[in-house]
Amino acid sequence: MAKHSLKPRSAYAGSCIILTTKHAKSIAIAPPFWGKLEASVLEYVVDTDQLGTFSGEIKRKESALECARRKCEWPLDCFGDKVEFAMASEGSFGPHPFIPFLPCDHEILYFIDRKHGFHLYLSHLSEKTNYRMEAIDSLELLDKFAKNAQFPSHALILRPNSRETTAPIFKGVNSQLALEEAFFESKKSALDGNVWIETDMRAQFNPSRMAVIGELAEKLAERLATHCPQCNIPGWGKVRVETGLTCSGCGSGTKLIKHEIHGCTKCSYEEVHQPSHGLEQAEPGNCQYCNP
Repeated sequence: MAKHSLKPRSAYAGSCIILTTKHAKSIAIAPPFWGKLEASVLEYVVDTDQLGTFSGEIKRKESALECARRKCEWPLDCFGDKVEFAMASEGSFGPHPFIPFLPCDHEILYFIDRKHGFHLYLSHLSEKTNYRMEAIDSLELLDKFAKNAQFPSHALILRPNSRETTAPIFKGVNSQLALEEAFFESKKSALDGNVWIETDMRAQFNPSRMAVIGELAEKLAERLATHCPQCNIPGWGKVRVETGLTCSGCGSGTKLIKHEIHGCTKCSYEEVHQPSHGLEQAEPGNCQYCNP
């Protein structure tokens, strides 16, 4: 008679995870958490703009990681022991760290597990973004920008060109009529006749960003579904890497990853794993001695 192995039940099955958000991020985060962990995600709606806005009216004073952690702690502070699991997201946008002319989306998901006693966060860098901004002075340039920014499925923000001018400012613009009205109203208040236009990077107005958040949620849910082989606490996975993969030409260490270290969120147990790139040696072209 054939034996069937049952999939172990998730440590979060039947649980409710509180997600701090103002921008409907559960649309992207809830499906993988239900599919992989059988856990529900409930939004705790709070004005997260007080920590900073993409459009610049409120400057972010802390790092993206610190902001994500603070958001995550809000429901814990508000509801106390009633909340066992909390989560929050924070994103930032700018040039790619290695390809300066390529815009990228850097997302962080922060998770606090009071039941098992650990914090865990993952980050994800993606080139899948429409992030852009420009000063324009004509309807022709307006239409060109809108097309390149995937408008109207992705909303836009318009205001007078001076970044110091906070009003008028038009956010969440997602129709042609609203776009043209915002353009002309902003132009009236612009000292130099130019209108500042940028992509609205708030998640519910930006499907590209929402998709990237969803990709990161998949990774976090998978990580929480993996348990430490030593103490069985959830959250087991890669904690750091070791570089020094040897060159196939001269045997010297290179900057490529040699090992991945997987570890526990709670105990000190770690394991050395082969890197995901699958290489046993580095090509001489990656060696600082063979290819100085």
